Amino acid sequence: MQKKRSIFYILIAVFYTVLFLTGNIAHAQGARLTVTPPGKQALFDMSLDPYIVRLNDPERILSFREVVERPAKDFVPVHNSIGAGYTRDAVWYRAEFEVEFPDTPETATSHNMRLFLEISPPYLNRIDVAIFSINAQKFVWRDLLGDAIKATSDTIKSRYPTTRLPDLAPGKYSIVFRVETTSTNTLSASFRNDSTLMSKGGRALILSSILVAALTVIGGVYLIGGVLIRDISLFWYGNYVLSVAITCIGLSGLGLLLLQPLWPPLNDIVTGGGSALSVATSVMMWVTVINLRQLNQRLYRAYCIYAGIAASMVLTSPTSYYTEFGHYFLSFHLLVLVSMFICLIYRVWLTPRGMHLFYLVALGLPCIAAALYVASLVGAAPTNQLTRVVYPVATIFHLILMGIAMAYRTSYLENSRIAAQSRRHRTSLLAEEQREFITMLGHEFRTPLAIIQRSAELISLHLGDAGEGIADRMARIRNHAGQLSGLVDVFLTKDTLDRGAFTLNRQTVNLFDFLAGIIGSVDQEGTQIDITLHGDADTTINADPTLLKLAIINVIENARKYAPGSPVSIDCNHRGDGYAYIRLVDHGPGMNEEDLSQVSLAFYRGKTSDGTRGVGLGLHIASRILEAHNGTITMSVAEKGGTTVIFKLPIDREATIYNIRHRNTQRITSGRNARKTGAD
Repeated sequence: MQKKRSIFYILIAVFYTVLFLTGNIAHAQGARLTVTPPGKQALFDMSLDPYIVRLNDPERILSFREVVERPAKDFVPVHNSIGAGYTRDAVWYRAEFEVEFPDTPETATSHNMRLFLEISPPYLNRIDVAIFSINAQKFVWRDLLGDAIKATSDTIKSRYPTTRLPDLAPGKYSIVFRVETTSTNTLSASFRNDSTLMSKGGRALILSSILVAALTVIGGVYLIGGVLIRDISLFWYGNYVLSVAITCIGLSGLGLLLLQPLWPPLNDIVTGGGSALSVATSVMMWVTVINLRQLNQRLYRAYCIYAGIAASMVLTSPTSYYTEFGHYFLSFHLLVLVSMFICLIYRVWLTPRGMHLFYLVALGLPCIAAALYVASLVGAAPTNQLTRVVYPVATIFHLILMGIAMAYRTSYLENSRIAAQSRRHRTSLLAEEQREFITMLGHEFRTPLAIIQRSAELISLHLGDAGEGIADRMARIRNHAGQLSGLVDVFLTKDTLDRGAFTLNRQTVNLFDFLAGIIGSVDQEGTQIDITLHGDADTTINADPTLLKLAIINVIENARKYAPGSPVSIDCNHRGDGYAYIRLVDHGPGMNEEDLSQVSLAFYRGKTSDGTRGVGLGLHIASRILEAHNGTITMSVAEKGGTTVIFKLPIDREATIYNIRHRNTQRITSGRNARKTGAD
């Protein structure tokens, strides 16, 4: 209940914030700005923003005089109203002001005071500005500014488009701006003297440079750290911080001051490209931080595709197509931001404790601020002081909180790494102790096995004519003791334990004879299983007979356990692909799909294994043996039951060809002898 109440309060706060912004619309039509310059050394800063009105010109046919003569009702106030957004229209801005001089002895010096016009934002492409004297009914001054305008020796170097105003006589004036830009079309302007321009501009330049440098260092550290420790969240957070740093270069005016004189499109590339990258990297950071893949795989893929499309919009930044990016893509981004916030709430609903609640504040509130800011950019929300500062403030808030979260995450990962190293060290010690124990165990096995073999040999020598049955049993004792000794040499040696692979004692093996010997030994053990053998008598392989026999017997034992009474057929042959194939087929009930996919894993026992003895290592060992021989093992189940196991092993090509030729030669010789005998 407490969780639901908290989310409800958050939604109410969002509702009233949006209500305040959409309802806080004022009109400034008809307002007049009175410019009363002070003395030369005094600071002078007068904003035109509350008095600027706007007029769209879709056909781009209006002239400056037509705009001046237009009635006030044709214009829309800029402050506290819906902005022009991203548009290809020429947008006109107009503000009326009056110049007065105080009746003091300083009037003469005040009249000669230098005034400057500073326009923002710095990414406007072309700003054609003119001043019209209402008293004289003529234009007294005109200039061309913007980041698409090539800088000249007369251009004032500043973070924003800046020009010096002419000396204006007392009277009423109208200042008119014609703006064309591929970015969002908005305008802010101020009258300033040189003292204000230098003091405020200098402080802002220093702060902007420090901010960009700090963001670059932080982003680079987290990006490199994410790569080194392979943490995707840190990686995308670092990329996001770097993209914000790039965007700040354009928005703060550093791009206009430092890059635009080199090549005019550079400022648009930095501003537009940084904005597109910040959209893409923020989405990727968000989906990885809250682990959206675990929550919804399809939604995660959709956000990743969206981030990729956003990143590709970097290519449009120096072109006129960037207007479409802003108008359509950022409008759609509003819906994406809303969906991200809903997903955050749902994530917190599922796991109300831990870092997700912190992420709701660190990601959710900036998400709302970004939505309001983007809405003002695309012309869906009013442009005012709040919408201008809410995103920068929220971004700083977001970076600080996410920095704390990433620092905590880094500390957590470092502690996890130290704990993992400690566990790995303990595991290595334990594994070494196990190796020593198993090596000792192997030595202890070899001694009694050797005694059994020698004892069986001595008993066989002293039995004399005790009968074939006893002699056969003694021979089997010797053979099995020898095989067990061979398995100990393979499995319980230090080489096998250290390398994790078997040491093979390869020999040339005729596959058909080898399988016949295995079937004979199984029959002698009285295992009550019917085994039939078919195959090619010429197929020869290079293999370790002891290990390969163990693999095949393990499969036969599985068939005996899980398909009791079912006959087993074995077939062997070779193909033109250079491999020999051993096919073992039983006619039992078979396995389900889940068991079939995991049955070769160590210690895995199927759902039908209840009541049967075993530890789940037979097929795993068989698979390891085939891998050591550069072969494979595959299993399948027929529709009507029955399991088919296929061993695939490289053939000994030369020996196999020799066997085929030798058999053909014998067949030809036998045929000739038979014909000769018949003739005699």
